[in-house]
Amino acid sequence: MESTFAGIPVSVEYKKTSRLSMTFDKGGTLIVTVPLRATESDILRFLSDHRRWIRIHYTKAVAFAEAHEDIKVEEGGHLPYLGENLTVHIGGKTRTTKTENEIIFPEGAGEEEYIKWLKKKAKEYLPAKLALISESTGIPFRRTRISGAKKSWGSCSPDGTISLSWRLMMCPPEAIDYVIVHELCHRLHMDHSKEFWAEVESRMPDYKKRKKWLDANSFLMDLFE
Repeated sequence: MESTFAGIPVSVEYKKTSRLSMTFDKGGTLIVTVPLRATESDILRFLSDHRRWIRIHYTKAVAFAEAHEDIKVEEGGHLPYLGENLTVHIGGKTRTTKTENEIIFPEGAGEEEYIKWLKKKAKEYLPAKLALISESTGIPFRRTRISGAKKSWGSCSPDGTISLSWRLMMCPPEAIDYVIVHELCHRLHMDHSKEFWAEVESRMPDYKKRKKWLDANSFLMDLFE
């Protein structure tokens, strides 16, 4: 079959599977996994049925590819931190440090060091910010958990535990505040009903703008393992 669909690059992989599935790789190519006996017509019908999903996720995949090209733990690269775009410098002493515009890594550092640093900062920043917003909104919670979630920025369990992904440290403070307000409002409404969204808006009138930023930059969750 054609190597593109609606102008989007496609790679078909035949495997011992019972159904068709698809995902985008980090370069923006649509990888379609199909059963060994699938015909070209089967594949084209599958793609046509999921045209809207493909368009939406292709945009995200391209954004990821463009962003990831410059996001590297190497001299002269750039890394996101609390809405800033820090320039990478390799050559520090024994630990990672941040200046106004740079993040300085020890010799030989790689992605693991950046992830370790982000997790450390998350443990310092996120629980304190959650406690502050909880106090200002008057919405209590039981405890905080820092997670490595890649599917959602945060979550709230029925027992009052609010989990926040350390990946939030790559987002602007305004976006982080929205995630925290969102999860705190789940303490009042454990769903996404009209009442829930009204509660969010009453606490944060411009939440849609902040949510839009997170949706547009969701690729940040996939940058690092």
